[in-house]
Formats: sequence, C-alpha cells, structure tokens
Amino acid sequence: MAPPAALHHRTPLLLPRRTVALGATATARAARAASLAVRAQPDTTAAAVSTTAPEPTPEFKPPPGFKAPEPKRFEVKSGQLGSVLGASLAIPLRLGTGVFVLGYSPSLVSASEIPSDQYALEFGAWKVKEESKIGQCKRPEKPIEIYEFEGCPFCRKVREMVTVLDLDVLFYPCPKKGPTFRPKVLEMGGKKQFPYMVDPNTGVAMYESDDIIKYLADTYGVYSTHLLFTFALKG
Repeated sequence: MAPPAALHHRTPLLLPRRTVALGATATARAARAASLAVRAQPDTTAAAVSTTAPEPTPEFKPPPGFKAPEPKRFEVKSGQLGSVLGASLAIPLRLGTGVFVLGYSPSLVSASEIPSDQYALEFGAWKVKEESKIGQCKRPEKPIEIYEFEGCPFCRKVREMVTVLDLDVLFYPCPKKGPTFRPKVLEMGGKKQFPYMVDPNTGVAMYESDDIIKYLADTYGVYSTHLLFTFALKG
C-alpha cells in the first residue's frame, strides 16, 4: 500500500481533466445561450416592423384660383353649323362603305347551322350568319404604309377603300406643318402631296387617291371592286 504522501503527489495529475470538462461545459452553455438569442431576434424585428406608422394618404387639391366650369347643354359652336352639316353629308351618301367589308352579306339561319364555339347574334331560335369575300382576296404580308391627314377628302376615300378590303395598314398622320412625317414624304416621293402610299410587299409607292384606290383593288381585291367603289363615291 502506497504511503499517503504518494497519493497526495498523484492528485494534481487528475486536476487538468476536470478543468477541461468544466471548460467544455461552460462553452456549450454559452453556445446554447447564443443560439437562443439568435432565435429570439426575428420576433423582435417583426414587432418593430408591425409598429411602423402607415404613410399619410396624398391629398389632391385644385390649383389656386381654379374655378369649375359651368355645366352647359351640348350644342354646336357658333359659326360651325355649316361645317358640321357638310361633314354629315358623307353618312347618307357613303352608308356602308366604311362599315362593311367587301361582299358582306348577313342572313338568318337555324341555330344548329352555327357552331356552338362561334360567335353569332341571336334572334330567338335564329342566328345571324355573316359572310364576305375577304377570304378570296390576297392578303399583304407586311402592313401597307399610308401618309395622310384627317381633313383631306382624298385621304378619306383611301381610308374607306382600306376598310372595304379589310387591309392591315399603318397610317402616318401628316397634319399641316407637321414636323415628323411631312418631311419624310418629301424625301421619299419628291413632293408634299397627300395621300401617299408605300407598299413594302411589292415596292410600289404612289400619290393620287384614285391611283391608290385602283392599285389596292387590283392587288388585294377581287374583280370589279374598283368599279363598284368608284360608282359608290361618284354616283
């Protein structure tokens, strides 16, 4: 049996192990405390966001000195009655040319003749069947370009022909003193005259409304389209 002094001498050899164990335990506790603090942080952030005051609603006010206009009954402005009546003459004279396409014909048929997935007006047990000759006409692959302005009667004739033939057209507005497309027409054709048509599908470009109408009818219409349309305009 070893003397007591020897046992006392060995005791310090066991102290580092206990110290290491105590140190590891303290480190683990600190890590758990840190993780608990991280988990609690989102709740604190959410609470801070939820307490943010909403932004004030913007207030709209009329400008200083604004006076609301007095309501008036609709009427033609003084001195414009003649212009309004003159513009209205086109309605009875050209009724249909700007509304219906080439060869348009409606007819009443039994509801069973129209597919259920096809739209048609209904009148009781009958439906309106609409047909046209547009399916027989050649279609332009690229939109036709027409340079014109609203007040020109010759431009209006061309627009109606475009409607009759149901063509895809890009209209370029060229009002008086217009800075954009009027100079472009002068550059392309050599003069500021309207309407001016450019067909990128055939490379044809021309002035004169009657020539444009005839070209569109011959190229994208069917036989006698030009004669019928000319008769409707001049008859």
